[in-house]
Amino acid sequence: MRIPLHETWRAGTALGWTSVAAVVLALLVGVPIADAELVWVLTGFSAVAHLAISRLPWATLLPTPRGRLLIDLWAGGVLVSVCGLVLIAGGQSRLDLLLLLVVPFLAISNDDNPRALVAWMVVAAGAFAVCIGFAPDPLPTSEALFHAVLLAGSTLLGLQLARAVREATRRAQLEGAMLAEAHHRVKNSLQVVAELLQLGGPAAVERASERIQSIAAVHAVLARQGGGRVPAPELLEAVVAGYDGVTVSAEPLELPFPVAQNLGVVVNELVANALQHGKPPVTVELRSGELVVRDAGGGPPSLDGGSGLGLALVRQVVTNGLFGTVELQDGAVRITFDPSRDARPRR
Repeated sequence: MRIPLHETWRAGTALGWTSVAAVVLALLVGVPIADAELVWVLTGFSAVAHLAISRLPWATLLPTPRGRLLIDLWAGGVLVSVCGLVLIAGGQSRLDLLLLLVVPFLAISNDDNPRALVAWMVVAAGAFAVCIGFAPDPLPTSEALFHAVLLAGSTLLGLQLARAVREATRRAQLEGAMLAEAHHRVKNSLQVVAELLQLGGPAAVERASERIQSIAAVHAVLARQGGGRVPAPELLEAVVAGYDGVTVSAEPLELPFPVAQNLGVVVNELVANALQHGKPPVTVELRSGELVVRDAGGGPPSLDGGSGLGLALVRQVVTNGLFGTVELQDGAVRITFDPSRDARPRR
């Protein structure tokens, strides 16, 4: 996950003005600086440059490929400016500590690109070495090493904090997407419930509880699985759990949620119809692309007429929800469909 360029620019602008303010403060409080007049001139030039850069049309520049290039050039300019100040002001000015601001910013803004990150860190290490090795009135070796440790530590800390923030953001986005999907599934389920209650008028209410339970079974399995796809054996066992004299045999298929939802409704209707109008035991068999429900009474006499609301609902769900076919064969109801097709109910 990349830091947005406009956020990078805001952070860089704050960094630039903070650096200018730090140098001005050092000049005002009497920090030992080898050539104070030249440092004043360079600091003023830096302030004017920052002001001019801030006037550019960044709202239109940042979304373009040039946006990242301009930010990289600007960041490199800040790094060169700090090195130049140190070389002019001398090591005793401790202006190399400004790198504690610049280098972590370079690392964080390029953390999404390993090659760019390594390149910038090599350049930053070289700049620090130049500041320490070639500045007049250099720092003692022990203090220079101390500054190097501080610089490395602040860079690593900045990277860790940035990565932690990005990971938290990624998780929040993922949780938001999962919550949206959950709301979408519940919405679809409630729509199916409404259609079930409307189908056939008052007669549908008599079986409303069983039908709603078949939909609830899909959500119960999803809850146990933590989301994702629905295991077919677990789904069918949950749907027929409230009936006696029903056995289930299912291949270990992983069903998309819409397929599982429609299949649960179909199995519930066929099992209830078999127990009401047929003879137990009832068997439910699910193989890849085929569902067979059979009872000991020879099955329903017909799927076309006089079979009641339940079988009418089965035909409707199989045709419109599973995009399959239903037929009566050898005394059993046989349904063929594509178990991998993620056919969502209409929104």
